[in-house]
Amino acid sequence: MMGQQLKQNIIIQNLLETSNEFYQDLLGYKPGQTSLTQVPENQWNEFAQTRGLNPNSSGIYLPRNQTAIIRQDNLLSLFHEYFGHGLYCEQSLSGKKLVDLEKRLLEEEKQEFSKGKFTLEDIQRFRARNETFQELDKFRKQNLLQYETFAIWTEYLLSGEFGLNDLFGRKYDSLSKQEKEAVDSAINFSEQYGNLATFYTNGLARRTTPKIVKRLLEDVCGQNLDSIKFGILFGSRKPFSDIDIYLVSNKIEPFSSNWIDTRVHTQNRFEEGIRNFDIRVTDPLFSGEFIFGDRIYFEQQKKRLRNQTITQEVVKYNLQKSEDYKNLRKEDFDICDQVVDSKGYVQTYLLNALALKQGKRLFTRNALVSYPLRASVEGDKPPQFQGGRKNAT
Repeated sequence: MMGQQLKQNIIIQNLLETSNEFYQDLLGYKPGQTSLTQVPENQWNEFAQTRGLNPNSSGIYLPRNQTAIIRQDNLLSLFHEYFGHGLYCEQSLSGKKLVDLEKRLLEEEKQEFSKGKFTLEDIQRFRARNETFQELDKFRKQNLLQYETFAIWTEYLLSGEFGLNDLFGRKYDSLSKQEKEAVDSAINFSEQYGNLATFYTNGLARRTTPKIVKRLLEDVCGQNLDSIKFGILFGSRKPFSDIDIYLVSNKIEPFSSNWIDTRVHTQNRFEEGIRNFDIRVTDPLFSGEFIFGDRIYFEQQKKRLRNQTITQEVVKYNLQKSEDYKNLRKEDFDICDQVVDSKGYVQTYLLNALALKQGKRLFTRNALVSYPLRASVEGDKPPQFQGGRKNAT
């Protein structure tokens, strides 16, 4: 029996280490706050009874102390509890809120029962009138399906990585109709758009390195990836903000969701933007990070922007853009260069026209927003314009 337990420990440890490497490579992080407790198979029934669990269960995750407890003989439980629930609670806003509510409730219960013995009934009565418990209970119910679906999809993902598909197949057969439908939806999405997109759709943090974003685009764009002249990662790049990507491609259509916003210009539209110092083009070029593609072409266009002549036509172009966005109806936003909210661009294009009129090449939105104050301090003089659009090329 001891030999069997030792063998199982070694298997679990190997899976743990290999899975951590898989997540670190794919996502840029792995579980770091979740602890793992293994209960030997011959002790599971007693443990389950003590915890009030179904003896047929194979594990439990405790958000209040971020501990995954698994039955030692069940490999899927490691995937489900430690990597599924653990990673969700560490790296999603919903999971973090669940942990915070559980920890707050724990502290309130400690304070309530710090002076003497108490029973399970005492805890139940306390929770019935406790606001934190009511908030927690409501939040759990609202998020339960996604919480469990993500963990089951994690079983599917890691089972595939380690050749345990048959094991997952038996687990899948035991699911309810609602669970199967939810898991099927997640599996179909991951097969169409890739694993990274599935993690992000479930609200997990985005670590946007060029390597990770290129892999994401490979999954999402498929064969059209080769049509991309170059790609840029820009925007705030915060873990729970949209991933902002700028692409130059004649084939790919713009796409967006609650976690990604992809701005796509054809090469002709891009080069038109270069000629006119268009902020929709210059901002990602100078504020972003090159992901992949033709770096020589990328650098040539930046050099061109730094050196090309500022003309009256360029100023007029930016003034007209400001006016166009000002008059834009909400239903026309998507038509007008993939804009979701036009108000910011009314000001940005106007500021760009002002800066260009004074001979300033300010290529990012942040630089333009702070420009009026700087211009008055520096006492810039308007340039002497030379020619028209012909000189700008």
